[in-house]
Amino acid sequence: MGGVAAAAPPTRAGAAEACQDLAMVEQRPRKRASYHHGDLRAALIGAGIDLAREGGPQALVLREVTRVVGVAPNSAYGHFPTLTALKKAVAQRARGDMAVAMKAHLDGVAPAEPADAREAATTYLREVGRAYVQYALTEPGLFRTAMGGDPTGIRVPAAPADTSGDEDDRPRPRAFLERALTRLVEVGCLRPEDTGKAVTASWATVHGLSIMLLDLLPQLTAEEKNMAIDDALAVLVAGLIRP
Repeated sequence: MGGVAAAAPPTRAGAAEACQDLAMVEQRPRKRASYHHGDLRAALIGAGIDLAREGGPQALVLREVTRVVGVAPNSAYGHFPTLTALKKAVAQRARGDMAVAMKAHLDGVAPAEPADAREAATTYLREVGRAYVQYALTEPGLFRTAMGGDPTGIRVPAAPADTSGDEDDRPRPRAFLERALTRLVEVGCLRPEDTGKAVTASWATVHGLSIMLLDLLPQLTAEEKNMAIDDALAVLVAGLIRP
């Protein structure tokens, strides 16, 4: 009587070949996550921000950035032809983050602003300076990246357009300084023709103080650092305002 022949049991050699094939499939490297056009650029900048937060601008190494994202180093060149281009984009993003933090500080102290216009204007300048230095002390890695990673983005008083092909159009830290000096001019505390000198003096004060507290006087207590900030800003304001 006819019927379907039973399948022959696998030989030892056949079983070994099957196991070998399965092992080859399991060991085959997985494909990296693919990125749509435009997404990889944002991912690289985001990874750069994370690295800069921990290690400052010197941590921005192309191979490490691409490793964090999970792509081959060559993949970055379509968006950033050089490491300098990547550093500029990360610095731009860091300046935007710094400005957000400064705005949060300024919004927090705004309700306590004096009613007198002159006092309010000088208070605003002091708080802009305080926000700048406090950010440097809180986020030293991003601060060094933001204010040192791309000098063309912070040149004063006539800074060029601060863009690096990125969509980040948030204000920059210098915008708050410009607003502070404009307020001083509006209330008669500063002559318009002295604005350029005031920008240089103000920026030198807050940036120099930030570097000094980070690198030269890190042993100071939080209270001592706050006193140093108060003293430096008081001298700055006293030297800028007209009697």
